Amino acid sequence: MFTYIVAFSSGALAVESEVEQPPADPATEDPAQGEGEGGEGDGNDEEAARRVKQAIWEPAVNAHTGSVTSLAFSPDSQWVASGSDDTMIILWEAETQSVVRKWESHDDIVWHLAFSPDNLRLASSGGEGRIMVWDVDTGEQLAILEGHAETIHTVVWSPDGTKLASGSDDMTVRIWDAQTYEQLHLLEGHDAMVTFVLFSHNGQYLASGGADYNTRIWDVATGALHKELKGHRGMVWTGSFDEEDNRIATASDDGSVRIWKVETGEELVMLHEHHGPVWVVSFSPGDGRQILSGSSDSTLKICDSFTGERVVALEGHDSMINSATFSPDGRFVASASSDNTVRLWRRSDGTNMKTFNEHNDKVTHALFSPDGTMLSSGSDDGTVRIRVLKDFVNLD
Repeated sequence: MFTYIVAFSSGALAVESEVEQPPADPATEDPAQGEGEGGEGDGNDEEAARRVKQAIWEPAVNAHTGSVTSLAFSPDSQWVASGSDDTMIILWEAETQSVVRKWESHDDIVWHLAFSPDNLRLASSGGEGRIMVWDVDTGEQLAILEGHAETIHTVVWSPDGTKLASGSDDMTVRIWDAQTYEQLHLLEGHDAMVTFVLFSHNGQYLASGGADYNTRIWDVATGALHKELKGHRGMVWTGSFDEEDNRIATASDDGSVRIWKVETGEELVMLHEHHGPVWVVSFSPGDGRQILSGSSDSTLKICDSFTGERVVALEGHDSMINSATFSPDGRFVASASSDNTVRLWRRSDGTNMKTFNEHNDKVTHALFSPDGTMLSSGSDDGTVRIRVLKDFVNLD
């Protein structure tokens, strides 16, 4: 297994100097290979070289011509989908790291991508204010969901796959039937753009946050406002429910992370670990005892989610953190930064296990496959990387 290290820049393709090729299989290796010049193996050597070159170059031809603005793994870890400000969506087979399909989709930036829980459909949201739903297997466009008047920054599936939710610059949140694609609820109340929407794990609640500094929790069944969470003094960028759906954490431009009780809306803990906007927040998998945050100050912090006490600081990036996440088993953290790198960290002690330098511009996304075996990233250079982690680090 290997990663494609091909860069797309200024309309020209460039291959970096070192490419790790799959080991040759002795059982299938051409016996004529390696014979001297003019030997019988020349034709086969040329064909082998052509195939190697194809393996490197063909995915690059299908790479994005703009920044990677969205990235998603399918729940079964088979597929990666990437979206870009070139308006394209690319579907990659994760195991072979090859392009399967390319959609000429939206009329504007592809802001968000989400696979359905059963892996069969892909939802995308765009700058023109529409949601599109695609059949992953056939590539067929199944539906266009219209109603928002402006950019849709996020679209998500309910845990049972029966609903979709979206948030927009038009200050509204909408819940859609994922079978009929009809709008179920129009949720109004935000006074500025909606930056994120997020279903609770049990599907009972939908959280939304925005540029009005507030987070709202909605009852999915009725569309009624359950609680409004007020306290931040800056735009709320993202949120995270703990696995029991008892608490929700929010991250803001005001440099803080706040943890709230879902049932009552009470603020439980405020963490002020960063010196700049906080763009990433996530509860640790399983027990939710720790909280991960990442900031424009170039640092990541892991804190106790009940006391707010810092557990470990992950330091090493030279520029803002654009994305960060726990591995599914909770042992590792991956981060993407504007310093053009992706880093893999050991959660227990904050050790930087590996720094990936393949990208030539800001790295916008980094995410683990749901089975924990792969790490994918997307960049402003238009490239997508899919790495098999055991090829780079000891995961034992």
